[in-house]
Amino acid sequence: MKKKATLLFAVFLATSIFAHEYILIAYNFIVKEGDKLELHLFVADGFNVQIERPVQKSLTRRFELISEKGKTDLLTNAKEGALPILEMDVDFKGLGLIHMERDYSRITLPNDEFITYLQVDNIENISIDQTKKEQSERYSRYIKALIQSNPKKNDEIYKTVVGHNFEIILLQNPYELGIGDWIQAQVFFMGKPLKNKVITARNRTGNESATFQYARTDENGICSFKLEREGDWFVHATHMIPSPDQNDTDWESFWTSYSFGLAEKD
Repeated sequence: MKKKATLLFAVFLATSIFAHEYILIAYNFIVKEGDKLELHLFVADGFNVQIERPVQKSLTRRFELISEKGKTDLLTNAKEGALPILEMDVDFKGLGLIHMERDYSRITLPNDEFITYLQVDNIENISIDQTKKEQSERYSRYIKALIQSNPKKNDEIYKTVVGHNFEIILLQNPYELGIGDWIQAQVFFMGKPLKNKVITARNRTGNESATFQYARTDENGICSFKLEREGDWFVHATHMIPSPDQNDTDWESFWTSYSFGLAEKD
């Protein structure tokens, strides 16, 4: 894949104390039918895990698996408080897209911390009222993970639109790509492509330092990343708008992530 002009390519070996992504990480992203799938929900600063979340039904709007068999509700039969968040026998061939939608949480920060948070998470569309001493925010999270079971031809589950308020779609199947290839992601906010938005892709492999790349979306909400190494990958972003109810909070933010694995091809 050719390098896109919109790419702001950089690899760093540091992360920020202000980042707090939610990511779904599989013990093995590449499995076979009949294997045990083990999926963890982490609160992380990049790939530096801060805490693992258990099943929290009251904070979960949706938790589903999309596979060749259609949609499977994972929330109804989940056990409250279970760790990891999912253990199941793989009963499908091809791709399995697992997605979760988390309900609102809230935070209030002093202005200086809030401004730093905006900078660290590449939130460029917000200006705060400096006459206020602090900023209140409510936020929701939209999380995806792509699992590869026994490969199938013409499997397009990777680009399924699930209808998240803030959603990343992959435009190529990462399991058909190799090290050195480029992958495109398309970003939607409230169902429309989000242009001129900085998106981050992160990778970890073995005991090597984790890396990340930045890219900016074009007019169609599309950006590109180079798959430089094997291992675990996730693409993520944060978007913020003024709260629709200013009596409730000042701001409303939306967090999205999409994780997958990349193996070195034989």
